[in-house]
Amino acid sequence: MSSPAPRQQLPEPLSGVPEEPVVELGAGRPWLTLSEINRLVRQQGLAPALARAWLLDELVRAIPLDPEREQALIRSWVEARGVHSEEELDAWLAQQQLRRGDLRLLATQAERLERFRQHRWGPDVEVEFLRRKPQLDQVVYSLLRVQDQALAEELHQRLLEGEATFASLATAFSEGRERQSQGLIGPLPVGAAHPELAARLRIAQPEQLIAPFKVEQFWVLLRLESRQPARLNAAMRARLLNDLFDSWLNERVTLLLAGQPLPNLPPLPAAADAIAGLMPEDGPTP
Repeated sequence: MSSPAPRQQLPEPLSGVPEEPVVELGAGRPWLTLSEINRLVRQQGLAPALARAWLLDELVRAIPLDPEREQALIRSWVEARGVHSEEELDAWLAQQQLRRGDLRLLATQAERLERFRQHRWGPDVEVEFLRRKPQLDQVVYSLLRVQDQALAEELHQRLLEGEATFASLATAFSEGRERQSQGLIGPLPVGAAHPELAARLRIAQPEQLIAPFKVEQFWVLLRLESRQPARLNAAMRARLLNDLFDSWLNERVTLLLAGQPLPNLPPLPAAADAIAGLMPEDGPTP
């Protein structure tokens, strides 16, 4: 097999000496120079994504995993992609432009991160759930908004006296997108609603019609249809753990981008036979 063609017409800095490409876009094919990478990161707004990727890589390589479990995850991961022999693995890696050493991160990253989330925030999930429960409860509500206060009050009176349904009035008069759904919105978390709406929905009783109130340029009619309290089930637990992890990671991204010192990683979960040190950049996979 012939080697990849080198890149022609390299950029020339002020020194007049062409830079050597050192960053590969394809396996074994250096294409971008360091000055080009810096320019692209700056001009294309890639710094946050690159910082996040670097921090994730640092974390994943530091989380220990039992070697037997690691190998089982690698086997399962490649088999899920239709790879069942060493020859197929070599061909698949070449097609994907990957190295064998990459499998250690790709196949085990999800489990390493899950172990970290459970170890770091698992004991705090119940407290976090109770803190956020008012925003997590699901609601269905009817909404109608108009810019004329007198019209809003008239429509409110018609609803109180049973002269019309909320759906018919919303379809006929509402000036927002809810007009397309006959005013009905949800189910969605209370916290996803506008703060003025959310504050009223949290204390309203099902089927309670709330008198017109102003939100920005609109006069709003609101009725809570139903409320479904959030429950700390497996899906909610996973969501809260992910949210706590993302908040922690985003704080580290902010510090890294600002050039501030990064705090040490918190205590990591132990493994029965931890991998010594950090994961190497590359190496054979048994």
